[in-house]
Order: sequence, then structure tokens, then C-alpha cells
Amino acid sequence: MDVAEAIAGRRSIRKFQEGKEVSPADVETIVQAGRLAPSWKNEQPWRFLVVRSVEMRNAIADCLPQGNPAMNTIRVASALIVLLGVPAEGEVHQDKPFWLVDCGIAGASMYLQATELGIATVWVSLLDGPAICRLLKAPEGTECVGVFPLGYALSDAPTKPRPRKALEDIAFFEEYGRSLA
Repeated sequence: MDVAEAIAGRRSIRKFQEGKEVSPADVETIVQAGRLAPSWKNEQPWRFLVVRSVEMRNAIADCLPQGNPAMNTIRVASALIVLLGVPAEGEVHQDKPFWLVDCGIAGASMYLQATELGIATVWVSLLDGPAICRLLKAPEGTECVGVFPLGYALSDAPTKPRPRKALEDIAFFEEYGRSLA
């Protein structure tokens, strides 16, 4: 699979095959993709915490609001990668917190690497980040940017194209409003 196929084929999958484990080597490959992501001034304001234990996965799931469909996803995942941001290691420029942008790039890189490996995931960010940081004993000042549950999609996982805005509505040439075509 090439990058274009991974981008087009990426889906937010919340239903996994229970009991089918993602190998430690594949988890490490996914984390490496995050580690190698570009970051502004090469500050790398991220940390990646892998969670495998049922107890800790359940505790993290309990940090999501009731009704969040990702709660069960986290509980049945083979592993979680918790993406932590370190604001003190990034900068803010023109009111943009670049540490958060960098973490987003790292998260997207991990997502695409998982897709290339045939591993399903979803970026979970509707959660109680401070509670997750406390559970994981993250240092003061660290923020939970998201949780990536890893597993293998059920065979009935959606494969239809995701709805997207038309290119002519979002991409322009030389100035806003001038068609790229």
C-alpha cells in the first residue's frame, strides 16, 4: 500500500475483532511513525504511551463521557497509544500552539502507518485528558491529545468512501475564491 492508498483507505474504526492481538513490533512501528513526524523547529513536543493491560484500558475508557462510542473500542482494543503533548517544549506563534499542531501531525502519521499495516484505529479526543494524565502518571504540564485504540476491524467495517467537500469548494489558486482548476 502506498501513502495515497493509506490516505484514501483510512477509516475511523470503532469495532474490533476481540482477541486478535496487534504485535508488539507493529505497535512499535506505529509509534516510530509518530516519532519521525515533522515538527516545528524539530521540537518534538510529544510522548507516546502504549497501554496493553485490561485494567488500564478500562480505566482510560472510564475517562470518556457516557455515551461516547469509543468507550467500548478502548475496552476491546489490543493496545492503546496515548498521545501526550508537552506544551513547554513547543512554542506559540501568532496565537497558534505549535506543540499541538506537531502532535496532530504525529497522530496523523501514526494513523496512516496503522492503516498501511492493516490495523484499525480511531482518534479518540472527547475525553478527560487530565484524568488520563493522572492515571498514566504523566509529568505535570503534560496534556493528553488523544488515544488511539489499535485492533483489527470486524469484517463488516465500513468501506464506502467518506463524504468530502468538493475540491473546488476548498482549494484555490493564487487567491481565495479563484478556482484551482
